[in-house]
Amino acid sequence: MVAASAGNFVEWYAAGVYGIVAVALSKQLFPAGTSPTIALINTYAVFAISYLLRPVGGIAFGHIADRLSRKQALSVTIIITCLATGLIGVIPVYRLIGWFAPILLLVLRLLQSMGTGGEYSTAISFVYEHGRRGRKATAVGQAASLTFVGLLVGALASTILSGLMPAAAYQSYGWRILFLLAIPMGLVGWYLRRRTEEGPEFQALQRMRTAEKSTIPLVESLRRYWARIVVFIFFLGSWAVIGTLLTNYLPTFLHSNKSLSQTESNAANLLASFMVVVFVLAYSPLMDRIGLRKAMIIACIVLIVGIIPGFALAGSGLVTGFLGAAIIGICKGVLAVPALLSMSQLFPVDIRVTSGGLAYNMSASILGGTAPIIAVWLNSTFGSSLVFSSYIIFYGVLTLVITLICAKKWVAESATHSGDVGAAAGAGSITPTPSRAI
Repeated sequence: MVAASAGNFVEWYAAGVYGIVAVALSKQLFPAGTSPTIALINTYAVFAISYLLRPVGGIAFGHIADRLSRKQALSVTIIITCLATGLIGVIPVYRLIGWFAPILLLVLRLLQSMGTGGEYSTAISFVYEHGRRGRKATAVGQAASLTFVGLLVGALASTILSGLMPAAAYQSYGWRILFLLAIPMGLVGWYLRRRTEEGPEFQALQRMRTAEKSTIPLVESLRRYWARIVVFIFFLGSWAVIGTLLTNYLPTFLHSNKSLSQTESNAANLLASFMVVVFVLAYSPLMDRIGLRKAMIIACIVLIVGIIPGFALAGSGLVTGFLGAAIIGICKGVLAVPALLSMSQLFPVDIRVTSGGLAYNMSASILGGTAPIIAVWLNSTFGSSLVFSSYIIFYGVLTLVITLICAKKWVAESATHSGDVGAAAGAGSITPTPSRAI
């Protein structure tokens, strides 16, 4: 579980750090004299464009994971992700190399996104397949909590650095330290992943494949499940939007709260990340009891009800700023496990990483990657958090509707297929998902 979570830890650490230091990046790597809003939009535009390679990474590494080895895919993705993240910390400033500064930022973000495109769905499937029957949601939740600890560590490190360093020094070079830390993290994760084994469900599939004609996972995914993949992109819309907004835009949003100093806004962001971890761990065992469909319905309701007061409180006042950040963190924490579990539970084992990863990365690229820049634009245009909070609610409602209509059928079909694989391979540990998982 630790090995699977290592790359995702760095991914969320890097994403959180990018949002936390977005203001510094906009000043250091873009032309001086640009208005703060335009500079910030430029920074998030780089973030949005970089998401375009996530589907490419998902397809490439999904093929490796589904045809060859989950372990091999994870070993490569962590190196790409962590090296690209660390190199952001050594990009020269704009006044030294001009437009090469934002270009280098974009190139490294593209490489980072390509790595993470194959990282998340592979790691979740890896943990899902190692999880015990009736405890798979708990396993995924524990892995996800370790992943989100990366966000927590990023927020904590930035809080400590901004508290210890003079503000000018932190804005000038202190933020670079946060990115450079990703390199040793990646080496540790790579070492751990090289020492793991495949899950029993995937091992059974590999034994069964010895007598089968070789297939291409992407072709099989689109042939058998193209309609589900398209719907699943929008099913994950609420998670894609709230995930990137909390990770990348909330730190910037908290900085706009005049009642909070830079250190206090970082601490409020740290509280939000902490609440994500707490509610992921608290909610995942309940999912094993009530099933994916009911858990997603509850999560959508929490998001729809909580997001407007969360951002409204976070935007003004000292105490209310912390309270609002905590509410937003709760919304994300409750939504996290059903969204992540669905990537593995709603697709059969032979194309699980490719199908789930393709849908997840398309949703993250199209809906999640653009969310921070849309939030900045909406907030600057209307001067109110109500507008982009409503934008999040729209996707929460969309996920809820799709869950009510499709989720039960999807889980049943996927469980039946997994049961067939287990029977054909003679693997007694592989059984159809219990009815409560529906």
